[in-house]
Amino acid sequence: MCVKECVLGMDIGGTNFRMGLVDRSLRAEQVMVYPSQSVYDTGNTVDKFALYIRNYIEKYGAGYDILSIAIGCPSVVDGERRRLFSSTNFPGLENIDLVGELEKRLPYPVMIDHDAYYLLAYDIRKHGLTDKGAVIGCYFGTGLGSAMYIDGRPYIGRNGTACELGHLPIPFNDYLCSCGNRGCIEMFSCGKALERIGQERYPDTFIGELFTRHGDSEPLRQFVEYMSIAVAAAVNIIDPHCVFVGGGIPSMKNFPWQYFLEKVISHTRKPYPAENLDIRFSENSSEKGIIGAAIRAFEYIPHKT
Repeated sequence: MCVKECVLGMDIGGTNFRMGLVDRSLRAEQVMVYPSQSVYDTGNTVDKFALYIRNYIEKYGAGYDILSIAIGCPSVVDGERRRLFSSTNFPGLENIDLVGELEKRLPYPVMIDHDAYYLLAYDIRKHGLTDKGAVIGCYFGTGLGSAMYIDGRPYIGRNGTACELGHLPIPFNDYLCSCGNRGCIEMFSCGKALERIGQERYPDTFIGELFTRHGDSEPLRQFVEYMSIAVAAAVNIIDPHCVFVGGGIPSMKNFPWQYFLEKVISHTRKPYPAENLDIRFSENSSEKGIIGAAIRAFEYIPHKT
């Protein structure tokens, strides 16, 4: 039997987490989805998490040579890429050496990163931008996950916390962010804000239909403009070669993409970079976080001879 070299890629979310085996051709196989609550409601998140991984490998790993486990986390990750500073959507993993704890329990090398860095790795590879200077990814979902690569390499900053665009301060408000500060732009431009708008203004509308039924309303226009402000801030500071915008919110039915682009340009410095701005839509694929994790892991794994 031919054995495939692969990475076990993982994409952790607050609702679900996904696992898949990704070979060197970057094809994801045996992709499975599990409820996150079944892990973090157990009282020992790391043990339960490791058990899920072991059970998955026992069930689906035959015929694969698993070289590494790469995990994308919806959390701030330290500069050494071993600890999560905050993990509000997946409790029980904060402030521990997650890499070390998992490697005690599993016979594989483990790597972790903020999930936005894996999403951007996927987008850069798909669009052939691996050597194109600074590239930024902004992914709007429950929160705003953002990342930056320079010449194909991730830029994480001194503490590992670079590109936290969701925590740009918006003054004169009192909304408490999950980071502990008040007034972060994430509280006006992401899923929690959209849910709040729906409950307060359009209680009879399913959240997935908000842009279809009320996309021209002032509350939703303002919501989209806040999204554009976060992106424009990154553009004005970095002057990137390209910006990817994706996540669950831009993928919603009838999201006003053209209006969003107009507002990004309106908030971007003139004449440049506004007149030479490359913004691309990042499709919302359930496998891209898994594949992006494998892209990063394979960069550190030599081919076996």
